[in-house]
Amino acid sequence: MARAGWAGPTVLAAEAAWALADLAETEAPAVLPACRRLLDHHPDCAPLWWVAAHVLTAGDPVDEAQRCGDELESDPTIDLLDEMRAESGRVVRRGGMGEVAAADAVVVTATAIGHTGMVVDGDALGLLAAARAAEVPVWVEGGVGRVLPTRLWDAMILRLDHAEHGRTGRMEELTGVTLVIGPGGAQTLPITLASTNCPEPGELLAGW
Repeated sequence: MARAGWAGPTVLAAEAAWALADLAETEAPAVLPACRRLLDHHPDCAPLWWVAAHVLTAGDPVDEAQRCGDELESDPTIDLLDEMRAESGRVVRRGGMGEVAAADAVVVTATAIGHTGMVVDGDALGLLAAARAAEVPVWVEGGVGRVLPTRLWDAMILRLDHAEHGRTGRMEELTGVTLVIGPGGAQTLPITLASTNCPEPGELLAGW
């Protein structure tokens, strides 16, 4: 699973959560090395950091890993975003300058969001550039586990700087982002960053 390159961040993190639940039940000392190995192979996948952080700080890591898996698999973000798009005029996910300039907002998906930026797929770079040039609001599709607290985000950036593989996204600034749509609905960027409740275990903050 650590080497899987085809799965999206939510699927990858959910599978990791269920695997960690089994590992915590049968071989608890192996959970930390397993978390680190997963993050070495997928350093830009915030939901994996979110799962690892919750499991490593839980009193009952089996139950916590299962809870994380359930939360990821029942993430309502896509449905909430679809409802917003239906009620908010012209909202686009792709297109050139003409399409973007005529839009009320553009939507990009981030695999990670933190206080200094976000990680997006390379295909979104042109859309972001067009939105900023046309001064069209940017909405970011977040999802469960996509927003990381400051120290965990900084640890992720450090891993990205040293990663030799597993990085598929591109780091982008938060310029132009007006809303982040996640499992709790749409929130402004400052509220989104301030409201994350993900723990920051020391085992993930230091180099390994």
